[in-house]
Amino acid sequence: MLINTCLTMGYKCNFCGSFEFFNVSLFKLLGKRAHTFTCRCNNSKIIVFNDNISDFRINIPCIGCDSNHIFTLSRNDLLMKPVSVLHCPHTGIELCFIGADEEVRKRIDSLEKKFDELIDLFGYDKYFLNTQVMLDALNKIHDIAESGNLYCECGSNEVELLLYEDKINLKCLRCFASTVVDASSNKDLKDILKRNHIMLTKKSNDFIKSSAKHLVQKADDKQC
Repeated sequence: MLINTCLTMGYKCNFCGSFEFFNVSLFKLLGKRAHTFTCRCNNSKIIVFNDNISDFRINIPCIGCDSNHIFTLSRNDLLMKPVSVLHCPHTGIELCFIGADEEVRKRIDSLEKKFDELIDLFGYDKYFLNTQVMLDALNKIHDIAESGNLYCECGSNEVELLLYEDKINLKCLRCFASTVVDASSNKDLKDILKRNHIMLTKKSNDFIKSSAKHLVQKADDKQC
């Protein structure tokens, strides 16, 4: 049986409220007594302690009750379970998912869709298939634009941004080249977070009109 020693940790930051993903090898965790994983907002972190060869302690600040919780997971839990879910002992909220990358992201996708359903229940319109992924993707595109790395091959940085329920279409206002950024799942978010620049080309002008309702149209110069 093939055992994958690469783990993904999906953690809900108690400060900014976003899920942050960390990829780490079990062997790396075993190589040092403590490893710190910091949210991109730089205001929250989780710490994994390697107390012995068999067990790990995980210190997590809780978004549910505003305190820190310490969980213990065995090496076998990390190797054999598809996903280990860590809950706040007081509120029951799911704080952290640890396991195979695909399974972790599926579980968090499901959790965030339930969150969207709660928003609908309390009278808010549901605009996106996954609201948190869409917002995080927009933030990343904004950061890329702010650094001057969102531009068209024609030389223009005047980009129109069109939001759909499951994707973002970026279109050059000069030559109409465009590209599409999918934004409906945590796998999509993982892909966009890897990118440091976006260049629009006519070759990538492959946007297919979907049946999704068009929501927002915005033209910006280096801003999204």
